[in-house]
Amino acid sequence: MTTFRRYAALIAKLLVSVLLLAYLVWTTDIHAIVRRVREGDPLLFAVAAILFLCVLGISTWRWGLMLRALGYPAPLRQLSASYLAATFFNNFLPSNIGGDVVRVRDGKELTGSTTTSLAVVAIDRVVGFGGLYVLAALAFALGGPTVRHLAGARVVVFGLGVGFLVLAYIFFHPGTTRRLMAAFRLSKFPWAQERFDVVQGAVHVYRENVRAVWLALAASVLLQAVFVLYFYAVARALDIPLPLAACFLMVPLCLLIQAVPISFNGWGVRESVFILYFAQIHLPRESALAFSLVGAGLIVLLSLSGAVVWTAREPPSSAPSTTP
Repeated sequence: MTTFRRYAALIAKLLVSVLLLAYLVWTTDIHAIVRRVREGDPLLFAVAAILFLCVLGISTWRWGLMLRALGYPAPLRQLSASYLAATFFNNFLPSNIGGDVVRVRDGKELTGSTTTSLAVVAIDRVVGFGGLYVLAALAFALGGPTVRHLAGARVVVFGLGVGFLVLAYIFFHPGTTRRLMAAFRLSKFPWAQERFDVVQGAVHVYRENVRAVWLALAASVLLQAVFVLYFYAVARALDIPLPLAACFLMVPLCLLIQAVPISFNGWGVRESVFILYFAQIHLPRESALAFSLVGAGLIVLLSLSGAVVWTAREPPSSAPSTTP
């Protein structure tokens, strides 16, 4: 039954993405989109590609920082190959499950423990979302009234602000998670208690080495800023007059919204959100769709290099599965 529900959820996400994309393409001037892409500036597309590679580089460095804080140094070249392969699977498997499997597996070779590696990847993700939120909050505060009135901006910024304050409280107050475990009676399950102890041990180390956490958060903010510049370069390549201030709020908000698992890797949802935001700053629908499809499509093309890295070190049969 579990397998059935998993496949049913995957099919539902695919249907959401296909139906949304079909509707958006059907109701938009597709010829205008094609013309805009054909007339795009190759040099600025190259700049966008370089910026995305910088995003991968910063992400890899942050992961290495989190591992070193636990006492597990790793060569940057090894982590880069792993992260590149993970990026490929992130784009070609549902959500980010495949990429996490790659990183957890490779991290296990360094830490000697799947649970420890999983804890590092999970905390790395939380820090990454924290950086995304900080950038969105800064853009919301500094972007002016036009940017602040983007649909859902206040709800996302203030709602997630509460969520991150709760996480910060749990992180800086030892024993909170243990009390929650006891309250929900999870501690009576040996497997849950064992994994909790490992994760709690990792959190304790990060709590003692809080400088590494702040560095990782700063790297995340820089990473997300570069990612916004990637999309801005795509907009300029397509000759779309998207204000930089609007881009600095639009992109983080869209990334946060598309993280809700209702579609296949955000396809359809991302395009819908950008169309809504572009309309609010008086940019045409076809510009929004071209911006979203080209921006996401270029990432997919660049991530194909991860398949080369993966096949060079593993037989095809060992590709990560989404089955636990």
